Order: sequence, then C-alpha cells, then structure tokens
Amino acid sequence: MRKIFSFIVAIAVMGLNIMSCKKNDPISDEADLVVYGTVYTVDDSSPEAKAFAVKDGKFVYVGGEDGAKSYVGAKTTVVDHRGKGMVTPAFTDGHSHYMMSYGMTAMGSLQFEFTTTPLELLQLAADAYQQAKKQGKPAVYGFGWTYQLFEFLGMPTLAELDEVCPDLPLYFADGEGHKGLANTACMKAAGIMDENGKLIITEIKGGEIVVDELGNPTGLLKEQAGTFCRLNGIDFLTLMGAAEATQTVVLTRDALHSKGYVSYIEGWANYYGNPRFYEAAKALDVDGKLNLCLGLAYEVESSLSVTDREKEFKKAFATSSFATRHINPNYIKLFVDGTVETHTGYVREPYIDEEGGVSEPNWTPEEFAAITADVNAHDYTMHVHAMGDEAVHLAVTAFAGNGKKEKRNTLVHVRNVLAEDYQVMAANNIVATSGVLWHIAADGVKDVLRETLPETYVNEFYPIKSYFDNGVMMSSHSDFPALSGSSELPLHIMEICVTGILPESGYEPLWPEELVTRQQALKSLTLNGAYQMHNEKERGSIQVGKYADFVLIDKDVMNEKTCPASDIHKANVIGTYFEGQKVFGK
Repeated sequence: MRKIFSFIVAIAVMGLNIMSCKKNDPISDEADLVVYGTVYTVDDSSPEAKAFAVKDGKFVYVGGEDGAKSYVGAKTTVVDHRGKGMVTPAFTDGHSHYMMSYGMTAMGSLQFEFTTTPLELLQLAADAYQQAKKQGKPAVYGFGWTYQLFEFLGMPTLAELDEVCPDLPLYFADGEGHKGLANTACMKAAGIMDENGKLIITEIKGGEIVVDELGNPTGLLKEQAGTFCRLNGIDFLTLMGAAEATQTVVLTRDALHSKGYVSYIEGWANYYGNPRFYEAAKALDVDGKLNLCLGLAYEVESSLSVTDREKEFKKAFATSSFATRHINPNYIKLFVDGTVETHTGYVREPYIDEEGGVSEPNWTPEEFAAITADVNAHDYTMHVHAMGDEAVHLAVTAFAGNGKKEKRNTLVHVRNVLAEDYQVMAANNIVATSGVLWHIAADGVKDVLRETLPETYVNEFYPIKSYFDNGVMMSSHSDFPALSGSSELPLHIMEICVTGILPESGYEPLWPEELVTRQQALKSLTLNGAYQMHNEKERGSIQVGKYADFVLIDKDVMNEKTCPASDIHKANVIGTYFEGQKVFGK
C-alpha cells in the first residue's frame, strides 16, 4: 500500500513538474515579433545581441538566436535582418521645429531654399500675394531665406516688400528663425507703426527694429522684435485652423518615422500663437494614431511686459491638460540670447565690430533665476535656447541655484561653453541637447568669422566630447528645418560626431579635439535623448521590459572594419518600429 501511495505521489509530483515546465516554457508566451540580426542595444551591461523578441509592445527577450527561437510561434512575425546591416534603438530628436515647417505646408505658406536670392524672394512674394487675395487669406507668410546671403547681395527694402504685397501683412522668417522681413501692413497690424507709417515702438527687449540713417524702418527685424511682429501682425488663428493643425502633426509624425525618429521634442509648440498643435496631437494619440513620444515646449517671450508675462506663464502651465501616455507638454522654452554669428549672442569676449546687434541677454540673471524656480515648482522643465558662452553661464547659474535637479533643465544649441560650467552642469543634472550638425564649417568660413568675432569663437564652437568627458548628459538634435545646409538625418549627424565634417563635403574637420566615438554618438541619439525626455527607464535602449522602439539599418555603421567613418552617412533606415509596430518601411 505504501509503495502504491509513493507511486501515486511520484506521478503527481511528476505532473506538477511537467505543468511547471510548461508554464515557464517561453512558447507559452509566444512573441508577437522576433528579430534576428546584429543588434546594438545601447545597454552598457550587454552592448550587443543577435536577436530579440517582442510581446505587447515590449522587449521580452534580448540575447542569442537560440533563445529567441523558443519565442517563435504560429502567430509570430519573424524579421531576419542577419547580414543586412544592423538594428539599434530608434532615434530621438531633442529639439526641432517640424511642426513649424510642416505647418507652413498645411497653410500653403512659402518655404524658401537655402540659396534663394533677394530678387527670387520678391518674385515669389508677388505670386503668393496674388494667391492670397484669390483665396481670401489674411496674410502672406514664409520661412527659409539666408541672412548672410542677403547681406551680401542686398537686403530687400521696405518699399520693395510693400510693392509686392501692399495691403496684406507679410512676414518672412529667415532659415534660422532669428531674423525676419516684414512689410508696412504687418508692422501696422502688430502695432509697431501707426497708420501714417511712423514707428510707435522703437525698442523691443531682446530684439532690434532695424532702421536706416534717417530712423525709418527698413523691414528687417531681429530676434524678439521679429517674433513680436510675427505673432501680433499675422492672423495665425485663421491660417492655422484645426484641420491644418492635424495635417501638420501627421506630416511631422510621418517625416520623423521615415528618418528613424520615434521620440521628439517640438521646440516651439506655440510658434503660431495658439494651442492648435497641442489639441491635434492629443486627439491623434487618443485615437491611437500618434505613434510618437512627443515633447511640446511652450515659448514665453522676453518682450512681454511683466503683467503680460504672468498671463503667458499661466497659459503655458495650463498645457499640462494635454498630457497623455505619449505626450509630455511640461516644457517651457525661453531665449536667453540670439546667435553669435549675427552679434545677437551673449558672449564674454566683446565682438570686434560691436555695432548692429543685441549683445546682452534677453533676461537679467535675477529674472531668469526666479523664472527657473517658478517653472520647476510647477513641474515643468526649462528648455532654453543659449548660444553664447555668457548666455550659457547665466542659465547654468540659475539652474544650479534655483532649479530642481530632477527636472533635467536643458540647454539647447550651446555654441560656446566656459570651462568652468561643465562641472556645474554635471553636478546639477543639466542636459545639453547639442546641434551637432553645426560642428562643421566650410573651408574659408573661419576667415569670414574673423571679421567680427574674437579668435575664441572662430576656432571652437559646438563642443561634443567635452560633455562626455565631464559627465554632462548630452543628447542630439537637428533643429530642422534650420539646417544651415546640413542634414537632419540621424546617421549623418553621427558621422559629424565622429569625423567633424559634412558627408562627402571634403571640408577639413573644424574642431577635431571634440570628436567622439561611434558608441558615444549613438548614445547621444538614443538613450541620452530618452533621458532628456524623462523616458530612459522605458525607452532609448534595447532591454527586456522596455518599449520596443527600434530601427533596421541597411549598413553596420558601428563596425569600423567594414564601414569607414566617412561612409556612415551612406547607411539608410529601412524600417522604423514604435512599441513593436512597424511605422515606416516596406
């Protein structure tokens, strides 16, 4: 009897063991997707893999091929990318203006080429005016002309702008977004000029209304003066309706996916002076059609009065109502200064030619410190344009003294950094999202820069390696469409990080001491970008438990033996996946 009992117990235990094995067998958790290939995980503990499995939008296995095979079931999609290139986490663009750019497409506005001449701009403006009159549009708007080229060839005059567009407001922003050309109708609508064409406003904080020798406006506006005119002189609420806003977000999403980006911070979400993009993005995400991790930064202008500024911050803080699982609207954008090349950057060493630009900050140190404290207290992150070294120092000091480390206050662009500020940035968890694609210069540019800039700002600008060396969290951004003739493609940006030159340009590296490794470049485009967006625990690397955001690339650019650094840009993203679903590729 005892033997029979023991036999029954043994059979029972065996059954339990069999059931237990069945329960833990990976096939019982059949994956939705299994990918084979050369995988660069951006996970320091296990930087490479041969395969991974995805279920319910997340990585459930990362490792060798044999382990991945056990996740393949009847309903599993298998992607065999072996010998076809590489797989990496999907990319993050830490600051750009896709919505501003594609918003112009949706509105039917002009977008000029990098090489557009002043005469061509006037001809295009004349045609756009006729179209606007036929279609009943309230204004003529455009973007993209090149300031340096126009300075050389001759800036259009106010009279010429009025001739091609006499009675509708006209405003054309330059390719960097820091200068603008406005006609009389626009400046009147903005309250800069009276009905007789005389200036009512002569000074705007943080900007310049350029005048001739007689004190009459030329039509050229710089920095905050241009922003003031654009926002107050153009009826964007009519031009950018709900349908146009939805179209803009969809165009932005598709463009980003085609380049391998699935995470992105729109650097000026209220660029057109209204909340249309916030509304459209939330509606798309609620419908499951956004397929993008989106940060939205609300710009507050330094030109506002104290009373109007307080009202604007209330509007900015109210954008938290647009938050979803994929949308983080808790960013406040400020301009500390302009650009160094046009004398509107706030720098420590004085310009050689001190005329013709703003060389002071848009905010006093006291104002900026108080704003930092208030923004962080409202659970928002500072997302700050700072180009000159003194502008960077002003922001770093405020972030360190008045900010919260956990908010990851961010500096955008960052042309020059004082040596003393790197360690302060690292110690206070300040993120630098770098315009890597500007770490280049055509041969001969230095000679041009020497005409106005001290040597310090001629030979060294847009650091990269110093961030890594000093423990500063550095992500990458393209600033699209302000590309200055470069490229927003992430693999092109990677090549600039590694070589210091534009793909196939033939230029000499600008600042070779600041170049980084391929691994560091990839990290700046992936995991570091996720950190900037407060998403590093869920995205940015290929690890079990994280969302399956990844790209298929047709060339192994991380392999130095088979891919020279000068060939990195030749690789293409052929598949983009967001949370395990293909959003771009055949």
